[in-house]
Amino acid sequence: MTTVRLMTYNVRGLGDDVSALATVVGDLRPDVLVVQEAPKLLRWRSRCAGLARATGLLYVAGGRTAGGNLLLAHQRTVVLGHAEERIPQRLRDPIRGVVSATFAVGGRRFGVVGVHLSLSAPGRTRDLDRVLGTVRSFGDLPVLVAGDLNEPPGGPSWRALSGAGLHDAAGDGTPTFPAREPRARIDAVFASGGARARAVDLPTDDEGRTRLARASDHLPVVVDVDLDG
Repeated sequence: MTTVRLMTYNVRGLGDDVSALATVVGDLRPDVLVVQEAPKLLRWRSRCAGLARATGLLYVAGGRTAGGNLLLAHQRTVVLGHAEERIPQRLRDPIRGVVSATFAVGGRRFGVVGVHLSLSAPGRTRDLDRVLGTVRSFGDLPVLVAGDLNEPPGGPSWRALSGAGLHDAAGDGTPTFPAREPRARIDAVFASGGARARAVDLPTDDEGRTRLARASDHLPVVVDVDLDG
């Protein structure tokens, strides 16, 4: 069985406790980390590289070139290709984009797509057109779509992803925002039909909850994915 651990995390531009963030990631040991709100302004390349070093992962793709979406990976993964795309936005709206890569673990190939959808409903529809185009580019490979949807389950974006043949890989109903008192589930991982997944529990002890609250305003979502179906 080929199992991959994928983690998605909105890190709020590294504006919180980066040491706590690095510990959270290190403790959860992802094979692939999908980041939203990665540094995308001054010194964004060096700050993305610094996050990779702090978490013990390798930079794959993204940052400003993908609208703040970033992919990092464990050294056991093999990167076979990657792509970055900026999505045109209205004047004064935050830059957004899509980052993607083809990976292999144990000889099993799979795709990952990192997203951070718009705050507005029309913007999310526009963003999803690009996201689903990227998903289709992987053909028959298992694909994982991960990120901040800025929308709760049952919304149009969730329905569009499901309609494209992707299923909610961490459908345990756990809210992800805000981290200190989570009430809304707006961060998610979707998987193509052949990939079975199960959610990984976050720390529930006092120290773990405090660290999560210090690391970012979002909680991460972590799934173990069986790529063999």
